[in-house]
Amino acid sequence: DLERSIEVPSQTLQIGQLVMSVLHSWGLDPALDDTCVNLLGMLKPRVPPAFGLVTKSGFMSLFLPTWHPVKDSGGPPPAIPKHLAQHLPPEMVMLQHATQVFSSRGHWEISSAVTTQHLLALVALANTLQDRNAATLTPLKERSRRVHLNNVKSNAVSQEQDAEFRHEQSRIKQGWSTLTALHTVQLPDAVAKAGSTSYQPPLLEILARRWQNRCQEVRDAAQAILKTELVRIGKPGRQRLIEEWSPHLPTHSDPLPASTTSTNNTINQQPPANYTTNNKMSNGQQQQHQPINGTTNPTSNNVGMVNGNSNGYSNNTSGDRYQQHSSTNSTQHQILQQDMQQGVEDYQFDEDNLDGVAPASNLSSSSGIVSDSSRSTSGSGHQGVAIILLAVIGAQHGGQDEGFALGSSLAVRTSKALAHLLLSPASSRLPLHTPLRRAAIDLIGRGFPVWEPYLDVAKVVIALLELCADTNHLAPSMKYGLPLVPEADSCRTASQALTHIAAARPNVLITSMAREVARYNTLQQNAQSLQMNLHLTTLFRAKTEILRLMEYLIQHHRASIMQLMVEVMDIILHCVDTGHLRGGRPLAEVFPAVCSFSQVSHCPNTRRIATGAHAGTIALYDLRHSKCQVINAHTGAVTAVAFSPDGKHLTSYSMVENKLSFWQTSTGIFGLGASQTKCTKSFSTVPVPDIVRLNPQRFPKLVWIANKTVVLMLADGTEHRFNA
Repeated sequence: DLERSIEVPSQTLQIGQLVMSVLHSWGLDPALDDTCVNLLGMLKPRVPPAFGLVTKSGFMSLFLPTWHPVKDSGGPPPAIPKHLAQHLPPEMVMLQHATQVFSSRGHWEISSAVTTQHLLALVALANTLQDRNAATLTPLKERSRRVHLNNVKSNAVSQEQDAEFRHEQSRIKQGWSTLTALHTVQLPDAVAKAGSTSYQPPLLEILARRWQNRCQEVRDAAQAILKTELVRIGKPGRQRLIEEWSPHLPTHSDPLPASTTSTNNTINQQPPANYTTNNKMSNGQQQQHQPINGTTNPTSNNVGMVNGNSNGYSNNTSGDRYQQHSSTNSTQHQILQQDMQQGVEDYQFDEDNLDGVAPASNLSSSSGIVSDSSRSTSGSGHQGVAIILLAVIGAQHGGQDEGFALGSSLAVRTSKALAHLLLSPASSRLPLHTPLRRAAIDLIGRGFPVWEPYLDVAKVVIALLELCADTNHLAPSMKYGLPLVPEADSCRTASQALTHIAAARPNVLITSMAREVARYNTLQQNAQSLQMNLHLTTLFRAKTEILRLMEYLIQHHRASIMQLMVEVMDIILHCVDTGHLRGGRPLAEVFPAVCSFSQVSHCPNTRRIATGAHAGTIALYDLRHSKCQVINAHTGAVTAVAFSPDGKHLTSYSMVENKLSFWQTSTGIFGLGASQTKCTKSFSTVPVPDIVRLNPQRFPKLVWIANKTVVLMLADGTEHRFNA
């Protein structure tokens, strides 16, 4: 068993060593080559490898690197030791030279399809090894690494040994990082410098299909290579991409399911279009998305498929493959079924399809309609690829005036297509958890500033929260490296999209969620009469994800939080367990992040929370009666609030108004009747310097030192006492 446990990892390392050694671009960077051999454990090929490519149709193309005479690259001669060069025959020296020329230059001149697959494999494996601690491809070093890590756990390693290991670990990580950078960013220039004039760039279409690959490393590699390639081709190249792929964008002329409330659809369990009633949902399911009626230019080639498969095979699957052969069905029913199945192909593309695009002769340019014989080849997956490619361009370069300006038709169509993929109910045409829907979710988050003017933000946020409702069960950790089940992958992608939205437009996210919480509270008051089960709503089930978003905003966007402090508190009190707060637990234990603001104060004795608003008001939350009272306290933004230890007094301070006030809440006899809060005293305070006003970390704070004495503490240590 011990021998087996050692051999299995060794075999895995040997496979990785073989793949990385064959695919690496030897000769482009001599210093990196030495690092790969001496430190990373890679083996330098002695003969040029022959690469092959298997298409979806089952055909294989084999590329023979030395079939034609090797042209001199003009680069440095192969590094052969002098004592060996004297004894080697000339043909061996020529073979070594041919190997170096092929590895550095000819490898990337074969085919765009080969370049795509090899770059994906190289970058994915290099990133995987870089994430590990001192991971090399040498079995002996790998065993030494594991022994050292075990000794570290048992405290059996000296400081000198640990420092040496950490130094070697940093060198190994730097080596993998340099290898990744070479094949992600520097490869085209390095190959051209080596004398190449026919570098075959990666296929953008295949990279777009891999944008949401199930394997996280392949996904990251595809995204990095695609974004780098879009930068490399420049603005003219991106413009050509837009011109050639925009005709494939679907046109969603029919409206999406109408929005009602966040509870109707959730109660009926119709994911993920959370704002749809039953009648309108069924109508939306009957509406079939029509294929595009555009044609491609017969004189232009697809930019993403330039110098594509050298074998020239194409997938000529006809639409008759999907025709229903039941003799009992009518002709009209058969046509309907055929159109529905074709709709499935419009959205479900194959990630590994390298068979190219349909020839332009199959397209009827006179009528502008795709012919039936070529419909499966020209439309299958092209709408999905067009959505991803154009959305990536809009998300990464949308602000550079490349067709995604405010109000442009391209931005409107792309955003509508992304929203359609997110909000459409699960069906046979578009299942709930597919790579295309995940790609739309991801790109909505990445390019949210571009798509926001054309989206219903509330719909989008609720739909994403619906996918994140089961975060604790599906993906408790968002840093999983292993492939997740489709449900967990969609959950993780939606959570990341919400984080992108929160980072790009924090105010929009907060106000949208606050409105939904207000709707939820209104429904909660009438839940019994409406006979609703609010525990099935999205806002109830996604409380954990909402709190995570609020904590993220508090840590990274404090200025936005301070402007919408009351709305944030409404959202937080909706998500936290108010039973703990009613039981006497302080807010600092239930949700400590929000207590870092001086505008928030909680009194465990009276079960009240005070929140100062940017508009000068104070929101008093009575947790015992689930009520909120708003007080017009100041004419400027409230800087700090604090309850007295006994809870009888509340003090507020505004450095905009330079005023400090004491407030007292009174109720009727035996606590009956409405509570009334009135100002008992007000004091003018010393003006605060502008350097303090512009730095939220230096805002003054209120500290009670007795039941009727409060201290105003400034950032420079100055204290001012006031008595109630």
